[in-house]
Amino acid sequence: MTAVFRAARLLAVLLVVTFLSYALLSLLPGDPVGQILGGAATPEAHERLRRELGLDDPLLVRYGSWLGGLLTGDFGTSYITGVPVLESLADRLPVTLELLAAAQLVALGVAVPAAVAAARRPGGPLDHALTAICFGLLSTPVFVLGVLLILVFAIKLKLLPATGWTPISLDLGWNLTSVLLPAVTIALPETAVYSRLLRTDLIATLQEDHITLARARGLSPRRILWRHALRPSAVSLVTAVGLNLGAMIGGAVIVETLFGLPGVGRFVVDSIFARDYLAVQGGVVLISVGYVLVNFAVDLAYAAVDPRIRRA
Repeated sequence: MTAVFRAARLLAVLLVVTFLSYALLSLLPGDPVGQILGGAATPEAHERLRRELGLDDPLLVRYGSWLGGLLTGDFGTSYITGVPVLESLADRLPVTLELLAAAQLVALGVAVPAAVAAARRPGGPLDHALTAICFGLLSTPVFVLGVLLILVFAIKLKLLPATGWTPISLDLGWNLTSVLLPAVTIALPETAVYSRLLRTDLIATLQEDHITLARARGLSPRRILWRHALRPSAVSLVTAVGLNLGAMIGGAVIVETLFGLPGVGRFVVDSIFARDYLAVQGGVVLISVGYVLVNFAVDLAYAAVDPRIRRA
């Protein structure tokens, strides 16, 4: 029954998000007709094409028609390119998925060891240094970090490309080279969040009775940290990973545009400027579905991380 309730709640969230995005798009000045016909077309031609595309129908009628097609798997066809929206999204989705996965791996790969090292000696030099670095990363916008990384590693050191994308199917090495800077740009703020959160939880866990018992048994501090304290301290981290996916998707929109990556985020941005409503809606649906599914998976992951939740 709980699973049915969660599924119904997720569907309600998707319905609200898609309707709000559709309504907000209708408030933008201009429409796809101007992009298709250009400024030289007559007002009569504009009105005729608007009727053909159904853009003169009321908002609820247009949304209902789009939603009915969506329920049958039809995302519509782009007003501008004439290509099915689902086909365009399918071409760009692997880029965004690889970017987000790489960013999460970088963030967790740096944050977990840093948090463990800081929690071993709270208030020590390493802990203070980590705190200062985290505050600096959290206060710097993603687009500023991206520009700084391009300036240092692409322009000054010439180690990595500033823009462009190589699919993994063509060349694995160049693919990793092209994804590294964008992934690090997204990962840096999340690294700060994850490390501070895990450090705080680790310090609290190290004060609990089962850790005292492990010390009394003569276990090494390293084994206590990694085997006995890390797992129960990771519940909040798992929550943050799921919730921060939304922030990472927002960062991906900026980073894909900044680094010239052909992902879903850049597709949505280009479609907004082109007033390609159906393309934008398709991107919103894809992002929303991914976000709610990840949060659903986070709920299921709690039991695996902390046995106390599974027995509750």
